[in-house]
Amino acid sequence: MPIPASIDPLPPGPDTLTGRLVRQAGAFVLQCDDGRVIELRMPRVPVDHVGKSVLLTGRPLGETLWEAEGIRSF
Repeated sequence: MPIPASIDPLPPGPDTLTGRLVRQAGAFVLQCDDGRVIELRMPRVPVDHVGKSVLLTGRPLGETLWEAEGIRSF
């Protein structure tokens, strides 16, 4: 029996990006490995990760804007 369209069995999972975290014009941005620059909305200031290669978990809010849920250096 198919699941009705009104029932979402699993919410969409967060996406991930990798790149270098930098501070730019008062905001945090991710210089992605693929060349994109993504502005970030973050619940905390990630001072430990600035200037490092990071893996970002979050959700896109627009083409060049993401809401970060987690970040870690690698």
